[in-house]
Amino acid sequence: MKTLRHLICAGLAFALSSSSALSQDAKEPIKVGFATALSGWLAAYDEEPHKAAVMKIEEINKAGGVLGRPIEYKVLDTKTDLTLTGSVASELVDWGANMLVVPPDYDYGSPAALVAQNAGLIAISTGASDPKMGAQGVGPNVFTAHSASQISGITSAEYAYDKMGARTAYMLEDVSIEATKAACAGFIAAWEKKGGKLLGRDTFQKEDASIAAQVTRIKGLETPPDMMFLCATMPQGPAAVRQLRAANIDMPIFADTGMGGDFWLGGVPGLKDFYVPAIMSIKGDPRPEIQKFLAAYKARWGTLPVSEFSVLGYCTIEQWTAAVEKAQSTDTEAVLAVMNQFKDQPTTCGPTSYTPEMHIQVDRPLLVSKVVDGSFEAVEIFRNSFAPDFKLLFRVSQ
Repeated sequence: MKTLRHLICAGLAFALSSSSALSQDAKEPIKVGFATALSGWLAAYDEEPHKAAVMKIEEINKAGGVLGRPIEYKVLDTKTDLTLTGSVASELVDWGANMLVVPPDYDYGSPAALVAQNAGLIAISTGASDPKMGAQGVGPNVFTAHSASQISGITSAEYAYDKMGARTAYMLEDVSIEATKAACAGFIAAWEKKGGKLLGRDTFQKEDASIAAQVTRIKGLETPPDMMFLCATMPQGPAAVRQLRAANIDMPIFADTGMGGDFWLGGVPGLKDFYVPAIMSIKGDPRPEIQKFLAAYKARWGTLPVSEFSVLGYCTIEQWTAAVEKAQSTDTEAVLAVMNQFKDQPTTCGPTSYTPEMHIQVDRPLLVSKVVDGSFEAVEIFRNSFAPDFKLLFRVSQ
């Protein structure tokens, strides 16, 4: 009997110690690693989404964490350096990160995403608009919180045709990076599908200080087009807009999402009839969830963001933690299975959908914004009706 009592007591002691260990494990922090461009030109796109992501983590921790566990995070600056990005990600993996947040660009984010993929972790880019930042490119563990670049072109074409009555267009394309080339591919596909006529197209390079030759060709058109689609980003986009308006080319200009944000508008004073399909508008966005985000951002950081891309960082953490909660685990395979089933998952950025093959948004509504008195103002929420297929997304034969 004494031996039995000892066995029972020993069993209870073991069970209690095991329970205590499990409880202790359950309280271990979840680790999120940030490979973030906090310096160099990419910081203009990465710093504010990073701040928004940190803000979301702080909100989650204040509410009790995820699965009862706090989120711990570590930030390393990639310095917009392709040679540094991979090593930064490797350091975060060695730190014990459960997932990585990587830069908002395919070229500069994919080295970090590949490190996560090879380590068996999920990586989410806050703003890459190239579908190669996903299952069809870097790998099945990699996502982007953003829409494909083609969507800004598709949205611009459909909105200009359906809402503004445009029937003729001209396209000016920066061919320096993949994102702008993809936006133009989306515009052409949607414009032709609508029955619009393209009166001409021209290109320029990131290094081109002047587009005088392109301006001359536009002004030499027999009939002025109803609108222009400008596939460009920073810093060459604003320079192109300045030269176009200085030459009295005053048709409405639509630009891809990379030209969102008020921070560059001071360089083109008096700009009018300039539109961007954006994630959100800092001024007058009609959606209460965006208004709540902006108020929280200002309270946390002392100022409103200047870039519409900021909210993508918030949604990066939002969607991953939602998947963790549903999976009841931080295990990559479990979380991956949940994210691959997202269908119009509510996020502050809008309905979010993924499939095992598609890790980028192809029909999330965008907010068409217009420059008014030196800042972008909301015009209308618009959801594209034409969704790009893989051929268009990866620009096969284009």
